[in-house]
Amino acid sequence: MLACFVNEAKGAVESTKPEEKVLSGDSEEPKTSILRMQNKVIAGIELSVNPSINLLDEYLTRTVANFRIGYRLNKNVLTGSLGVEFTDEMFLPVTIDYKYYFSKQNVWAPFVYGQVGYSWHLKGNINSKYNSSKYAQYDPGLLTSVGLGYSYATTLNEFYFSLGYSYRSYVENIPVSQGVTQITDKSMNGISINVGINF
Repeated sequence: MLACFVNEAKGAVESTKPEEKVLSGDSEEPKTSILRMQNKVIAGIELSVNPSINLLDEYLTRTVANFRIGYRLNKNVLTGSLGVEFTDEMFLPVTIDYKYYFSKQNVWAPFVYGQVGYSWHLKGNINSKYNSSKYAQYDPGLLTSVGLGYSYATTLNEFYFSLGYSYRSYVENIPVSQGVTQITDKSMNGISINVGINF
């Protein structure tokens, strides 16, 4: 009789305890999405220093600054990358970019990249002093690059550093007289050291 009373009292006490909620792994709040994956449209600024691997190149080191806007086809492919490049001339590049991150949610992440496209010379030469018939023009040309890098990303920006190989076709045409054009190949072929920001 006493044992029965004790059991009933124990059960009453346990029934007054609040129910404990069991959280499953799916109920946890997702991590805040970082810039690498969250935006379909990406804009960026990049500065590149390109030492040549060919001692016969006219420019043994070329510096390139560019601003680009692109649309992400999927998580790794950025297409329609359109922008302006500044070297000793101004160019309009259109490219397809592939970038694979070895970690997509970590703030720091290594990556590999590849790029291929075409570049058009803008006639408004930033170094042009005179508007004359002897003004230099450049043929539309191929550009391509591959390499690896490391990036730091937040919800608003991505900062990165990369090292790779880059080729850009620069074929200069200068009219020197009636029907005579001086053609000089100033193509860039060498190492590419890049720093940039995407937003």
